[in-house]
Amino acid sequence: MGNAEEEFDAFYARTYPWLAARAVMLSGNRQNAEDAVQEAYIEAMRRWPEVRTCASPEAWVTTTMRRKLSRDGRRWWFRWKPVELTVPAATTATVEETAEALAALRALGTLPPRQRQVVVMHSLEGMSYQAISAELGISVGSVGSNLHKARARLSLLLDVSPDLSRSGERLLTRMAEDPLTVALHGAVEWLTDGFRDESHRPGPDAARTQTAQGGTVRTETPRTETPRTETPRTETSRMETSRMETPRTDTAREHR
Repeated sequence: MGNAEEEFDAFYARTYPWLAARAVMLSGNRQNAEDAVQEAYIEAMRRWPEVRTCASPEAWVTTTMRRKLSRDGRRWWFRWKPVELTVPAATTATVEETAEALAALRALGTLPPRQRQVVVMHSLEGMSYQAISAELGISVGSVGSNLHKARARLSLLLDVSPDLSRSGERLLTRMAEDPLTVALHGAVEWLTDGFRDESHRPGPDAARTQTAQGGTVRTETPRTETPRTETPRTETSRMETSRMETPRTDTAREHR
């Protein structure tokens, strides 16, 4: 069961960086990610007496966020094209950790939305083919096809050689030794640290830009001012420091 004594503000402050990082991993669009996160927290706040006593409030708000992203994504996926992504820098990360995280984010940015969604849900969230199929409303075969294509593309860009075999249950559960899983977990941990730093500081005063095939990832360095943590607004909107270009109108259909 969840912590029935935890107040919503404490839950929000504890989980926001973690959830925002996962939303960015899923969508590749910071504005859309933060909108989905805010809507998930607003719904959780409205139903907090019920949510805080469920088995996992974190899982509840994560599922709500994913469904919001999936629902809204259908409006623009058909004209998807890789674009610049602005993310907060993890100030405590090493140079190597930052380089690896940015490489993973750039590689993810080259994937069509459905492939990105499926590989993150499977390799990061540890969801089975059946669970992904049920949540996204696509066939198990489509899940496997999108996952296979995504893993092949990521392995090429990240210069790793994961086992792309689809025999048995080997791809149905997360494998800690899988280099793609390791790369995605490293990226989400780096993003979580960046959002945690950002939530305690007003905003960026400098930015460094790094580019790679398929798009740009821009990192923001937070100012060092008085710590603060914001509670969600009462309507869906992006946070003050969000910066993200909307998808271009070039036609680029995803692979199903």
